[in-house]
Amino acid sequence: MEVLDYARLSQEVFDEINLARHVPNSVISNIISRYEYFTDNIYSPPGDFPTETYEGEKALNEAIDFLKSQEPLPVIVAHQGLQRVALEYAEDMVESGDFSTPHVDSQDTTPAQRFSRVMRWAKMAGECINVGNKTATDIVASLIIDDGNEERSNRKVLFDKEARLGGVVCIPHSVFGVLTVIDIVGGEYEGAGATQQY
Repeated sequence: MEVLDYARLSQEVFDEINLARHVPNSVISNIISRYEYFTDNIYSPPGDFPTETYEGEKALNEAIDFLKSQEPLPVIVAHQGLQRVALEYAEDMVESGDFSTPHVDSQDTTPAQRFSRVMRWAKMAGECINVGNKTATDIVASLIIDDGNEERSNRKVLFDKEARLGGVVCIPHSVFGVLTVIDIVGGEYEGAGATQQY
């Protein structure tokens, strides 16, 4: 049985996000490798259960086109406070078992409200949630593909040009295997109000 080092995985996801921002083409090979495991909208990667996707290969095509046209962006710097609130929210989801209202915890607080506990954030605030994926490359690629999300809000968070600070946590989940929460903001308040929330 595979034993994951969740602290290491969390750091690898953080590094993979920065690699994708700095070298967008670096993610393309992972996405291309998925094509052979599709039958219509069913994705059946080796060693895992088949998953019915919403868009099938269409979402892969669109993600690749996006990455090919995406300009390099500044890397995100780790913020201990954001990592702490990401962990608290991940643990809250595991404890409550409630995924019906993504990004809203059992106390009815939103990501922006949680971030405000540890900093005066500015410019943008966003959160990504991923379940099931067990490697950093798969976690980040899945968020960029953003299957079934018409707004591609996860991708927008990862590639927001204002993003500067972030926290990532991966923890075990009895059903999904791995639960990943990524919290990102545009920086700390220096007199300009926040402009974007995801």
